Amino acid sequence: MIKTVTYAATTPGPKLLVIGAIHGNEKCGAIAINRALGEFDAGKLRIAKGQVTFIPVCNPRAHEEDRRFVERNLNRYLVPMENPDSYEARLGNILCPLFAACNALLDIHSYTIGGDPFISYDGHTPEEREFAKAIGAPILITGWGEVYEKMGKGRATSTEEATGGPQYARRFGAAAVTLECGQHKDPKAPDIAYQGILNALRHFEMLAEDAGGKGKPPPSPKHVHMTHVFYRDEGGELAKNWKNFAPVKKGAVLATYSGGKNIIAEADGFVILPKPDCPTGEEWFYFGMEKSAV
Repeated sequence: MIKTVTYAATTPGPKLLVIGAIHGNEKCGAIAINRALGEFDAGKLRIAKGQVTFIPVCNPRAHEEDRRFVERNLNRYLVPMENPDSYEARLGNILCPLFAACNALLDIHSYTIGGDPFISYDGHTPEEREFAKAIGAPILITGWGEVYEKMGKGRATSTEEATGGPQYARRFGAAAVTLECGQHKDPKAPDIAYQGILNALRHFEMLAEDAGGKGKPPPSPKHVHMTHVFYRDEGGELAKNWKNFAPVKKGAVLATYSGGKNIIAEADGFVILPKPDCPTGEEWFYFGMEKSAV
């Protein structure tokens, strides 16, 4: 069972969907959404136009067990299936129609290695770019889909491997962004998530004028474009205890596979979302380069 809560105004407007805990051990989205639900129910927040739908916990069993997922990553291969073959696939059949029905999606996450919050978005439409900037994170990332499309080199992958909630929602015209709020257990992460929710509602002019306070103007963000995703298919070790967005120079050793082959930085850039204890076969880390201001 998945809980959804919708607040709708009598004045037409955008349909915003806000989701948390698509990975069960990422708690900040659920905490922030439940805080927002309490404030809507108490009248402290009110919708002036359109409707907002909240899903505090997209993966209930994994959330209860404090695990990333139960049988497979819910935020990959997230498409409807005629014969769902796992718990997460059955959840996907519930979630996909909700993604398809929204005009905008805010997907709230946290991550393994500590660091600054950031926004991941597609970057191909001005509407989504402005939505991403409005959330207020200091770093914007593009290129998620492209790194999966080009990784190749004989690795057997499905064309749907990179499809999560935002990617599926975009197929139906939605502006969709992912807010990464910091490390899973960072006490600031739920506040960052909650502020992201308010900023999303304000961006679409959905909050009543007297609700939620004025907020702060978003910062001028750094823009990083992902260029590679590396899997820990062969085992191995990271070259350092990399932090998220650790800067590296061209030619630096990023990691070494168990067989001795080094992964080398092809340009000056950043190590993104490193997972030192990554299980074999999963995404180990990403690499990206800074781009000009957006």
